[in-house]
Amino acid sequence: MASELCKMIFVARLEKHRYLFLNYKNLHHFPLELLKDEGLQYLERLYMKRNSLTTLPENLPQKLPNLVELYLNSNNIVVIPEAIGSLVKLQYLDLSDNALEIVCPEIGHLRALRHLRLANNQLQFLPLDLGPSPELRYVYVENNIHLKGLPSYLYNKVIGYSGATIIMAMSKTMSYVFLVK
Repeated sequence: MASELCKMIFVARLEKHRYLFLNYKNLHHFPLELLKDEGLQYLERLYMKRNSLTTLPENLPQKLPNLVELYLNSNNIVVIPEAIGSLVKLQYLDLSDNALEIVCPEIGHLRALRHLRLANNQLQFLPLDLGPSPELRYVYVENNIHLKGLPSYLYNKVIGYSGATIIMAMSKTMSYVFLVK
């Protein structure tokens, strides 16, 4: 399997692929071959669902700077590195079905981000600076049983929160939407 993976990444680098499918590869670590030398500079879409990843490398934005879509659903990711905020072209990020408890505030730096999937995690809250981007249209947060509230500016962007009553609340500094089960 390791040699097949190396060959697949080598061909993708050589032929300047824009798509790379690494779904169902039983990966426990992010493949170092993806990050060697200059990385895969032409890669726009990376599919890595249904693996066993727990972390992402800090140098991901430097090695894969043209990512537009990143599919990391159904892994065991606990933490997203702050460096994720440097993927300036990223429009679609799927982190659903992982083990995330928090989302780093740097994710709010992704000004091109349109779709953010965070369903089926262990989230307790979302970063306050996540929603102001006019490009961000959809945030999926269903089945995060510890998630009690959302910043109010996400209210019209959240899709798929099930089984909750929505209550608006204002404080002196921020308004929130509380989700009561």
